[in-house]
Amino acid sequence: MYVCICNGYRESQIRAIARSGVKSAHEAYELLGDIPDCGTCLDLAQEIIDEEQMAKAS
Repeated sequence: MYVCICNGYRESQIRAIARSGVKSAHEAYELLGDIPDCGTCLDLAQEIIDEEQMAKAS
C-alpha cells in the first residue's frame, strides 16, 4: 500500500526504515531521500513507525 503518493513511498519502505531505529516520519523521509510534499501522509507514516517501535520493544 502506498503511504505517500507524492513521493511514492510504500508501507513496506516505511516499516523497514522504522526497524532501523527511525522514530519520526520526517526522519524516515530524509533517509528515503526526500521530504514530505503535501504532508497528508505524515500521520499514517508516524503510526506505522510507532507500530514498529512497539513491536521492537516487545
